[in-house]
Amino acid sequence: MGSQFVDLDGDGHIDWLTATFDGSPHVARGDEEGFGEPEHLLDTDGDRVIASYYWDYEREQHVVEDRAMGAGFDKAKMERCISARAFDVDGDGDLDLLLGTYENGRLYLRVNEGTDAEPKYATTNRVVMAGDEPFAVPAKMSTPIVVDWDGDGVQDIVAGSFGKDGDGALGGGVYWARGVRGDGDGNGDARFGPLRPLIAPTARRAHEPTRPDKGLYPAVVDWDGDGDLDLIVGGYSEWTPKARALTEDEQREVTELQAALEAAKESFADVQRRRNRAMIAATAGMDRDSDEYWDAMDEVKEDFAEEYDAVLAERESLETRLYELIPRDQRRPFVWFYERR
Repeated sequence: MGSQFVDLDGDGHIDWLTATFDGSPHVARGDEEGFGEPEHLLDTDGDRVIASYYWDYEREQHVVEDRAMGAGFDKAKMERCISARAFDVDGDGDLDLLLGTYENGRLYLRVNEGTDAEPKYATTNRVVMAGDEPFAVPAKMSTPIVVDWDGDGVQDIVAGSFGKDGDGALGGGVYWARGVRGDGDGNGDARFGPLRPLIAPTARRAHEPTRPDKGLYPAVVDWDGDGDLDLIVGGYSEWTPKARALTEDEQREVTELQAALEAAKESFADVQRRRNRAMIAATAGMDRDSDEYWDAMDEVKEDFAEEYDAVLAERESLETRLYELIPRDQRRPFVWFYERR
């Protein structure tokens, strides 16, 4: 995802541009009073700007369409636009859109066929190339940044990746595609070189947090004021603390805790099942948008609150003690500073 503060429509006010897991870029337009409500960006046909996979709010379901990807698109390779950047890609003086996709880490261009003051976005996407290959960040795109990373006067792209789940899966990284100087005639798309890792993905599950492993969101800034650009990266670190040798008494305690925890989990699941059934019965035939519906839901929650809180507290107490004896996998967000040297 990520955000960009940019004057998207040339009216002299900064707008807020972002994209989300609903599969489309949004803009909250700025004015003298601040920012308006976020709205989907639309193309010249009045349709939402998408890649191919998005959440349809009217049908209340995910939809795959090939209207923006052109003929021959394989619908099995669904791609959801989850990041957006405004950038004058073709050098004609107005802001186009770069769309980053989650599933395959691709980058697409949506050309502005209008003007800086009246953007009109094309109905189809163009593939952005990195060298001779389509721009594709390994292990899913998080967000691309347009910046002159190497100081040669040409805009580059720095992009983070989410990383994938599972043992041995590729963790997140940060990649750089160097901008290639064009002919400056305003008629050609910006070109980029092959992706190079700035922060290469490494094996995860260390014994302490040493680096971002998942969901890497980079920012580029001269953090230490030494005249060159550094990286600030937000992301999750994943690690498993080293286990220690347990005494015989502690090993017996672990066995007892594990059995008690399984029973507590079943008790908790039972309360949830009974509470859910009671909610369904209490709201039968009601309109989900009505106050009556939500009042009935709150009443059921209140009826089960004491029992629910008790079994939850028991489960959490058992887990706390068990994981003091047997360390569990840890996952926490940090912000990391990478100094440019």
